[in-house]
Amino acid sequence: MTTGALIGEALLKLQNEIGNICISVIIPTHRTSPDRRSDQLNAKRGIEKAEQLLKMKYSLDIVSLLMKKLHELFLQIDFDHNEDGLGLFVSSNIQLHISFPFPVEEKVVVGDSFEIRDVLYKVNYSNPYYTLLLTEKGVHLFEGSGKELHEIKDKNFPAEYEEEYSYNLPSSRAAHAGYAHTKSFEKDKSELEEIRFKNFFHQIDKRLNDYLAGNEALIVLGVKKELGYVENISKHVKLIAGKIPGSYSHDNLTQLSDLVWPVMYAYLQNERTKLINEFKEKIGSHLGISGIQDVWSAAMEGKAFKLLIEKDYRCPGFLDENNYHLYLRPPQKPHKVLADAVDDLIELVLKKEGRVFFVDNGLLKDYERIALITRY
Repeated sequence: MTTGALIGEALLKLQNEIGNICISVIIPTHRTSPDRRSDQLNAKRGIEKAEQLLKMKYSLDIVSLLMKKLHELFLQIDFDHNEDGLGLFVSSNIQLHISFPFPVEEKVVVGDSFEIRDVLYKVNYSNPYYTLLLTEKGVHLFEGSGKELHEIKDKNFPAEYEEEYSYNLPSSRAAHAGYAHTKSFEKDKSELEEIRFKNFFHQIDKRLNDYLAGNEALIVLGVKKELGYVENISKHVKLIAGKIPGSYSHDNLTQLSDLVWPVMYAYLQNERTKLINEFKEKIGSHLGISGIQDVWSAAMEGKAFKLLIEKDYRCPGFLDENNYHLYLRPPQKPHKVLADAVDDLIELVLKKEGRVFFVDNGLLKDYERIALITRY
């Protein structure tokens, strides 16, 4: 199972854990020393803060049970191999830690649901994809999620290219014409090699059908000539997210990942740009809504299809008894306070089977930092 699938499953578990006491401890971490030395201490401080919040609301029995699970989770963490952030999530049913390959803000939250924004952001950039490595000796296929690559080894891949060529110079030719015959031999051999490799790649392209059925993105690495075969022969051209020219047959997984991930990340960013353009096109047909108050109302009515949010957009809010209208200032009547209405909106959209996408800060500045493509 891919990392993307695993993190998607984790998100579902966290989403569904509503109504129980939920502890979320999210801290920035560091990939290298000496900064990494402080990560363990910062995690302990976050856990201590969670304990203080628990003691303010719940009995000692409940606090002890949850803190035991939180400390057990802490002991499972390998602080020698950190990424850019770490999340600890604990409830009576859940004990989960997740690393984040992007910067996070420190957050310690105790409530009736988990703090899922960073997990959702990771899911956004964990779309499964494939990487096809073309070499002179054969083809390797890798499954990717985020920056992680895993080589596929099954009945289809890796596929070895076995070059077979035999050609005998005609014996009836005069000896003095040897140079011309040698040139003819080299030309014929080159043409035959090209035909054979094209046939070989046709077979490779058919094998890709077993993996690209869900229209996953494909990144291809190879020398210019081999990339040309892909462009001219493959039936999966529309799925190609990027091509990386060069010979990489001796690169290890880490080196390949360092080459592939920037290309895949740029592709995902471009997909976000397409979503924004799709939203703009929907405005004229009244299927595009912006501003958190109007978006909230549409989401409550079950209209939310694709929600676009700037990565760091947060906004406090207030709800009256019917929950349908979001206030940005406290109303005179009885109301509920939302520390971050954006997080509550995300949970609402996901609960009603909508999709949520994060975009870079500033890309939705003309639309109050939040936009919605509605179902109807």
